[in-house]
Amino acid sequence: MRSPRQTAGLYTRGDVALLVAGGYATLVVGVAAWLGTLVLVGDPGIGGIWLILLTLPLSIPLLAIPASPEAYVALLTAGGLAQAWVLWRLLRGRRAR
Repeated sequence: MRSPRQTAGLYTRGDVALLVAGGYATLVVGVAAWLGTLVLVGDPGIGGIWLILLTLPLSIPLLAIPASPEAYVALLTAGGLAQAWVLWRLLRGRRAR
């Protein structure tokens, strides 16, 4: 199995795509974990807004799905990771080898 760095090396702009898509995915998971911590500690206030804003534009149709607040965190996180995958696909360029 290849590491992400080895996979990125197979594409013309793979290093940049890995940095952008990987950074975005890390940010989405980090904000979701922070929000989960806020929920466990007590009232999250308007902390969920950060995850909604971070996962735009996909968060708009996902918010139309009737679900519990905990399910929204999971939905928005999954949507953000899907957007990171799309970023990877769009930015990686052509196969170099």
